[in-house]
Amino acid sequence: SEHDSLASYFNLIPKPRKYDATKQATLDAIIFRWKAKFDMDKMTAPNPDDHKRRFVVSYFMGDGTISIYEPPIQNSGFMGGKFLERQRVKRHKSPVGFGDWMTENDLLIELPGTVWINQYPFVLLETDKFTLRYVNKGKIDSIVSIDSIHDKLRRKARGMSTEILNVFRMLDEDQSGRVSLDDLVNIIRKFNFDLDEDELIALMQRWDTNKDGSVRYDDFVSAVFD
Repeated sequence: SEHDSLASYFNLIPKPRKYDATKQATLDAIIFRWKAKFDMDKMTAPNPDDHKRRFVVSYFMGDGTISIYEPPIQNSGFMGGKFLERQRVKRHKSPVGFGDWMTENDLLIELPGTVWINQYPFVLLETDKFTLRYVNKGKIDSIVSIDSIHDKLRRKARGMSTEILNVFRMLDEDQSGRVSLDDLVNIIRKFNFDLDEDELIALMQRWDTNKDGSVRYDDFVSAVFD
């Protein structure tokens, strides 16, 4: 490889790279993914139907490799499949003969944004929640909107506010006006509101106003369901 060639230039007997098994195992578990399309404004001699094509770009932190998968689109003429086998990719217009490899920093950009991969310009459109957590250091409010969660609950439970309030009151054995966060989650699941893990966490953070693991359910029901 180019790295080995460079190493032999500086050392007659190249030194093996240090290997940290624990660190490597952690990195192997980190895979960033984006939905993407061609940047038609920067394409050289594009096919007229290239604007229809969509891709999934994956970056593997463990070894710095990139793969690109193209989902099939019915009646498009494009069969889909592996667009780019998993491999390390040189940066666009990097000097010939040097391993100027793409890293996660080339892809963790503001979206939508264009990156060049293997001489193709891709617009990265959106990413998954795992990648968003990494970019935003786990801040849940940067991943989901509490207003959209409230709207989701409201649409699903239209006309059910009294029934939901009565379930809360049944759980409020000491009539304190509050229930635990566990009770809140159980009620969300009882009524099949279909919130994912991130949405549940955001909902609990919003309504645990005293930061004591409890929710004032009258306020919750009034704000969300009435």
